[in-house]
Amino acid sequence: MNLSWWLERTCWETPDNVAVVDADGASTTYRELRALSNRIGNVLAELGVGQDDMVVTAMPDDHVHMAVFWATVGVGAAFSGLNHKLRPERLLGDTDRCRAKVAVVAPEHLELGRLLATCPTVEHVLVAGTAPDGTPFRDLLALAAAAPEELRIAPRSADDLAAVNFTSGTSGTSKGVRFTHGTLSASAWGAIFLGGIDSRTRNLSLVGMYHSGGIHDTVRLAMAGGTVLWSGGWDVERVVRIIETHRPNFAYWIIPTMARDLMRHPRWPGLDLRGLRTYVAGEPVPADVRDALLAKGAQVGNMYGLTEAMPVCVLGPSLYYGEETQVPAGSSGRPNRSFCEVALKDPFTGERLLGDDVEGEVCIRGDVVTPGYLADPERTAEAFDDEGYLHTRDRAYRDPDGWYFIRGRTDDIINAGGEKLSLLEVDEALRNHPDVQDAACVGVAHERFGEVPAAFVAMRHGITEEQARDRLDEHCIRELERWKRPRLYVLVDEVPRTAKRSKDQGAMRTQVDGLLVLDADGVITYGSLRARTGAA
Repeated sequence: MNLSWWLERTCWETPDNVAVVDADGASTTYRELRALSNRIGNVLAELGVGQDDMVVTAMPDDHVHMAVFWATVGVGAAFSGLNHKLRPERLLGDTDRCRAKVAVVAPEHLELGRLLATCPTVEHVLVAGTAPDGTPFRDLLALAAAAPEELRIAPRSADDLAAVNFTSGTSGTSKGVRFTHGTLSASAWGAIFLGGIDSRTRNLSLVGMYHSGGIHDTVRLAMAGGTVLWSGGWDVERVVRIIETHRPNFAYWIIPTMARDLMRHPRWPGLDLRGLRTYVAGEPVPADVRDALLAKGAQVGNMYGLTEAMPVCVLGPSLYYGEETQVPAGSSGRPNRSFCEVALKDPFTGERLLGDDVEGEVCIRGDVVTPGYLADPERTAEAFDDEGYLHTRDRAYRDPDGWYFIRGRTDDIINAGGEKLSLLEVDEALRNHPDVQDAACVGVAHERFGEVPAAFVAMRHGITEEQARDRLDEHCIRELERWKRPRLYVLVDEVPRTAKRSKDQGAMRTQVDGLLVLDADGVITYGSLRARTGAA
């Protein structure tokens, strides 16, 4: 069944409920959202967009972006939000890989629109708003204003593609995670019942529609008839204002980095979070974050999930039943069969680890699990085993009572501020510097982001750690998205490597184990960090 029927049905039942409040405070009812979505859908249909076509977007998170999503799936096409913070060349590559037919960009992203227009499959670039004179692209909203308000929803099956979310892979190139109508619907329904979401829910949405979480918020709240409160990207001052003005009673995801930013805000002492339900995701809930939120009257659970699970829950307690009070500190709970089946497997042999008091790789299969990666049969085959389990590359310990504790990654992906970051991509960027003989990264603990890259670097010339740090930081800012750059530099004569020349992650992690990079440190050297901490 086409997901768009949920927006249609909610409009039948509660047309005057507020569907969305934009970051600037403007509100849109379900009646208005449906009308705009249908008008945009008719524009897309007039341009030849139909079943199995793809529409990509580069837009702020607001009611217009949501309307483009619903319009796209309504005509039977698939949606993919592009993260306009990434390098334009990567976004062009993602657009080409998904063979997008139409790109919709905000006026502030016209340069990206011009680049996307060079993609061979893109037939139309539309601007969602008024563009400067001389812009070659048509105004989507002007076209929609003249389009019919009624749209016949295209029939779709549970296996048909609804959306694609591009996320980092271990090689640094994007993986296009496929969301079908069936898997996304099952995940959204499960999340509604897990959290107790209904038409009175006002969900503070802290991740955008380029992210699986933003897509999920859009679908889940329409199913329940609740309200999406867009944060407009992470800005702690704006989020505090939204909390004070609109009193959200749900924030389906908040990562510890965001929570700590809130805790440092000058209005935190007077911020009222009573009645707020939230899951802390991206890493196990730190005790200081949990205690600070609980002291404010929030109901707090820990959740483990991933984009490939649409992206909600592999492990997590039911806030509806108050199960979060039963979960041991540091645990993400137990598997929930409503979402998927979980197995721990030996990451080397693939053997299933039975019983409790074991540690292995988290492997999942079931209703919410992606069928694979878009136009990427090799990585799809590599990710799934013969039993149909998706190998997440996350390690977990299952204690004697069956509780799961996430213990890190089996590969070179770390979670930096709740975002997956490929260390191999950073390795490659560092080795491209002409003064670098060899380089490799591991994760190191960070006060704000949880984990960031620590770069072990062997330089070709005899320079100080501080000189190497400054040169390489400037280089990485040019070569990578700024947030991906290393925050700790360890200058070495030779990068630790195994007999097979793979980086020796064990030796590298041992050297940085127990170190904590503070937000105030910015980018720091190993010597300076040890001097600050008083280490011998």
